[in-house]
Amino acid sequence: MEYLADTVALILHIAKEKRLGKQAKKILFEADQGVHRIYVSPISYMEILYLSEKNRIGIDLQKVINFVGKVDNYCEIPITGYLITIAQTIDDVPELHDRILAASAQFLDVPIITSDKVIQASKHCRCVW
Repeated sequence: MEYLADTVALILHIAKEKRLGKQAKKILFEADQGVHRIYVSPISYMEILYLSEKNRIGIDLQKVINFVGKVDNYCEIPITGYLITIAQTIDDVPELHDRILAASAQFLDVPIITSDKVIQASKHCRCVW
């Protein structure tokens, strides 16, 4: 299967945090073993950069980029003008970064691995945690 990992899921997985949801943990572990494909948005990189610079997380951007680059089943997706036009239609996720993630999942037709309650409640995407 294919999934889009949101920022929190990616951080918790790479940092091996126990707070990762049971289903999310299983999917990401299996992705590391080659079972699933995980898409990563540049939005997550930007959020990780910000959180790292503010010392709000214990991993830095380079560690995440290195992880995504070394695991074959993880791939980066671009943010395009077309993707932003899809984000315009996401009317129940007010936060801009989350709207782009929801639009990315909708465009790819994959579930988002997220604990975000607003995204989980969106009629525009499927979620796992």
